[in-house]
Amino acid sequence: MNPAGRRVSRCALLLGSGPAFGLLGWLLVWLLVWLLGWPAAGPAWGQAHPGCPVRPQTVAAMHGCYRPVLVFSPAAADPRFRQQKAMLDSAADDVMDRNMLFVPLLPPPAPGDGAGYVPPLDAPSATLPEEEDAALRKRFRVAGREFRVVLLGEDGGAKLESAQPVPVDRLNSLIDSMPTRQREMKQPHSN
Repeated sequence: MNPAGRRVSRCALLLGSGPAFGLLGWLLVWLLVWLLGWPAAGPAWGQAHPGCPVRPQTVAAMHGCYRPVLVFSPAAADPRFRQQKAMLDSAADDVMDRNMLFVPLLPPPAPGDGAGYVPPLDAPSATLPEEEDAALRKRFRVAGREFRVVLLGEDGGAKLESAQPVPVDRLNSLIDSMPTRQREMKQPHSN
């Protein structure tokens, strides 16, 4: 019995009643947080392979880990940039299965350009420092006001270049034809 003279079941003591949790309630919350991962602890996706950086800061750090999809654009508001980002984001499972990494390469926003770049909701992405952006623009000969999509393999070599947004089906087909992806698909528990 409780102080008010009512009977309290063991279940109510364990689970709690009303807005307060009991012991079992807090244990269930802790277990869910442990199993699902704490949302504020980091990105919603992880490394491509053990030992790979979760948020690589250079294309060299992506070698052997990711297949970067470099998207050069004059602005985050460019319709082609938005279309490419949306296509990758809507196919986030395919993007993650193939270790693709959306890498936006944008000039610094001009005053009055609005909110600027917003990362995709679901697709893995990485932003690079300005020095790396400049080096990639020089390597692929992309002017500041030009739009281009470049798919790099895990070896760092360019596998596809396009002046228009590239459908995810085309990226998937190209990646699935690569020898490294063929090996990945044969391995159990691989992406």
